[in-house]
Amino acid sequence: MTDSNDSGFVPIKPAAVDLTAAATAQQQKSRRPGKQSLMWLGIGAVLFVAVMVFFLLPGWVADPDIDPAAVTTRTAPVEPRRGTSPESAPPAPGGTAATGDAPWRQAQQFSLRKESQEILGELLDAQKMLEERGVNVWGRKKYERAIEHARSGDAEYSRQNFSRAHDHYAQALELFTGLLQGMEELFAETMEAGKNALSAGDVAAATEAFGIALAIDPIDRDALLGMERTGTLTEVNDLIDRGDELLRDGNTEQARSLYQQALALDSHSERARQQLQSAENRISEGAFSNAMSSGFRLLEQGHYAQAREAFSGALKIKPGSRDARSGLEQAKHRITAEKINALLKQAEAAEQNENWQEAMSAYEAALKLDGNLGNAQEGKRRAALRNEIHGKLEQILAGPERLFDQSAFNEVVSFRDKIQALSEPGPVLAGQVARLNRLLELADKPVAVQLISDNLTLVTLYKIGELGYFTSKSLVLRPGHYVAVGHRDGYRDVRVEFFVDPDQAMEPVVVSSNEKIALGN
Repeated sequence: MTDSNDSGFVPIKPAAVDLTAAATAQQQKSRRPGKQSLMWLGIGAVLFVAVMVFFLLPGWVADPDIDPAAVTTRTAPVEPRRGTSPESAPPAPGGTAATGDAPWRQAQQFSLRKESQEILGELLDAQKMLEERGVNVWGRKKYERAIEHARSGDAEYSRQNFSRAHDHYAQALELFTGLLQGMEELFAETMEAGKNALSAGDVAAATEAFGIALAIDPIDRDALLGMERTGTLTEVNDLIDRGDELLRDGNTEQARSLYQQALALDSHSERARQQLQSAENRISEGAFSNAMSSGFRLLEQGHYAQAREAFSGALKIKPGSRDARSGLEQAKHRITAEKINALLKQAEAAEQNENWQEAMSAYEAALKLDGNLGNAQEGKRRAALRNEIHGKLEQILAGPERLFDQSAFNEVVSFRDKIQALSEPGPVLAGQVARLNRLLELADKPVAVQLISDNLTLVTLYKIGELGYFTSKSLVLRPGHYVAVGHRDGYRDVRVEFFVDPDQAMEPVVVSSNEKIALGN
């Protein structure tokens, strides 16, 4: 056997012996066989072949690493049984093959040898796997005990003591198997220990735990991450500790900056994340408190729009805050009330100036903000009525000739009487009514009109009637438009339109049909 190194052992090959040695020695002992000797020799040969086929052939086929021609057996000496002759006792080592229980003994030896070889194969596989998983880091003592058993097994095997070799190999395999079976559980335990050490800030413990985990699984992502975090743990802890001091002193902005630096080094640090959240909560609380205080102060000062902005900012910080929402509603209500008051003042000023269209628009705008405003509703009705009166008066005054029609005149007079019943008409309306009264007076004032004809033309004046034949006729007419028509047989009819203006002197109106109709036409 070759010496094994510290990391394991190498397979051994047993010393070579020759199973044919016993048979050869027996043949040399009897050079001149007789018939009986030949018979026993034939029986021995048959038994020898049977032993070779039954016991040795399966071992040679199953174990290609062993040279069948080099295999021998060493049987332990057997004391002769009491009452037996030396000839019947098993031969000493190197003697002739036993014809009693020697084949059975050999079968046991080869069976143990085969089992030992099988265990050796399992040992080598287990040893390779354990070394690949860093067993020297996490299971050295148990691993070394297994190696010692394997070496002892090699030693026994080299002496062809297969039973003891088998036991040592089995114990070594049992230790290896235990290491392999506990490897995953150990990995999980060390990973948990490493995470706990990280949370506690224990660099040494975290390094040890993740070192073991990486020895078991060098490419595990969580273990690699844990070891990476361990490398920055001291610096991260220092940043967090300094941040905590600043936070206790009320320097929340500076503390937040340090916590952010810690998270930049280790984005998985739960402590840094919690402390950063704590700092941000304090900053938010301070900002919220400042916004609320500013909002109420601005409300008291009458700066409602600025107060609304302050309360809106507070709500962004704490969307569910009832106080912030209440403050915002107060600010909005006061802004609305302020707008309504401004619109009502605008409407009142427009009414005083008898700018009824502007007043009506202002009242409508106020009612859009609050439809239940009684004074705005009343003001809108009043402004609408006065605006209608103003527009109608302006229309009449712009076309006074309409008053020369009697029916229109009567209608305008009735309209004027209703206007005069209004209280506090205002200077604009009073001026309009005064102008209207003057127009009505003029429209109702008779004017003397002189008509001239040739006493041959029959004159008819529309609205008045037939005037007959005359050379001159004086009439008293109401102001307005008139049409006079002259008829004379054999002459073309004549049509004369004229306007009776109460403000101007009337020229005589000539109505004479003097254009003779040509015969044959």
